[in-house]
Amino acid sequence: MHIVPRTLLLVLLASSAFAQTAARLAGTVVDGTGAALPGVTLTAGQMATGLTRTVRSDREGRFLFPNLPPSVYRLRAERDGFRPVVREGLEVTVASSLTVDLTMEVGALDQQVTITDRPSMVNTQTSDLSFLVGEMAMRELPLNGRNYTDLALLTPGVAAFPHRDGGSVVAHGLAMSMNGRDPRSNIYLLDGTPQNDFTNAPASSAAGTALGLEAIREFRVELNNYSAEFGRNSGGQVNALTKSGGNQLHGTLYHFLRNDNFDARNFFDPTKRPEFNRNQYGASLGGPVRRDKTFFFGAYESLRERLGRTISTVVPDETARQGILP
Repeated sequence: MHIVPRTLLLVLLASSAFAQTAARLAGTVVDGTGAALPGVTLTAGQMATGLTRTVRSDREGRFLFPNLPPSVYRLRAERDGFRPVVREGLEVTVASSLTVDLTMEVGALDQQVTITDRPSMVNTQTSDLSFLVGEMAMRELPLNGRNYTDLALLTPGVAAFPHRDGGSVVAHGLAMSMNGRDPRSNIYLLDGTPQNDFTNAPASSAAGTALGLEAIREFRVELNNYSAEFGRNSGGQVNALTKSGGNQLHGTLYHFLRNDNFDARNFFDPTKRPEFNRNQYGASLGGPVRRDKTFFFGAYESLRERLGRTISTVVPDETARQGILP
């Protein structure tokens, strides 16, 4: 008796979370004279999974694909009396708006025009200020501890907070100030779901660690003028999207090692370097269960860390203990 309401609640929650990571693809269709073309059938096809969405242009030639899963798309425009136009390699990213304008020429339907140049990634749909950290940046840039949130420091207006969390930098990453705000003013989203802990501290899981880098497709750092749907916190936000499966089997296998053989002795270490040994290893795998229908993706990461830590502090001397202070 209670199954349906609970299922409906889960569906509603999932829709709300998806809206915060989904992208928009919009534009205008005109003919060779620049006049708007209404009634054009436009189909956006996701290259990795075969997912398709279809819309029609309005009387002013405008079209909009809302709530697209971030991915690479192929856009096809068709109308009787005009040659079909195809745009290849349109990449829409997490929480972004991409504008693609099309021009259709008079001709037969079997005379297709294919355009392969990439459109400008400048956002002309909204006024928000944001910075995208894509898959290539996460794969190629050096990252101590492989915590993806630390790459948010590439964004103008974002700085590492003066102190670091008492735990491992691998587990919690760096505390960050965005636009001069306290780190607890920021919000971390994973597939639209808030990841802050109960004190509103930086992202971590129940185990105290952030999701592994190999499981993240991309993330966007949003600083100013972002949509009201993100209005939970007064600072910036890190909006991350996980990877997904596709029609092609793909995956990674990795092992990263760091130990005291690569470290210099700290000034306060009088004799030898403290023990330090960190091993990060894991794997990810994604692919089709049923081609163009159902897909899977999974990732595993293990962290083994043994270390000694040098801690120095100031204590009162004998004079101060007697109440004689300078």
